[in-house]
Amino acid sequence: MNETLSPQERIRNKKEFSRLYKKGSRYRGKYFNLIYISSDLSFSRMAVVISKKVGNAVKRNKVKRQMRTLFRRNKELLESSFDILIIAKKEILEASWPMLQEDYFAGLKSISLNK
Repeated sequence: MNETLSPQERIRNKKEFSRLYKKGSRYRGKYFNLIYISSDLSFSRMAVVISKKVGNAVKRNKVKRQMRTLFRRNKELLESSFDILIIAKKEILEASWPMLQEDYFAGLKSISLNK
């Protein structure tokens, strides 16, 4: 089981973000929204977006680390490859780790059902 997050597993350029926003399906969770689209690649990719409204830089970076950790530790739960964009909500700052995991797993379940 590979728990790393390689550079190729990150969504970085504007064209890919635009494609996700325009054509992606959405899952609305309690602490974050997921925008996802099926991918032709042999692996899934992800990105995290957090508004400055969520908190200061320290809090935003902590949330980004948590979301990347959730993705990289649970890559094998996705049956096929997807591009996933995670957009954090303000409520994420009050969430405990088990609550974040629960919401993330619910999102993955929804993605798998809505292929």
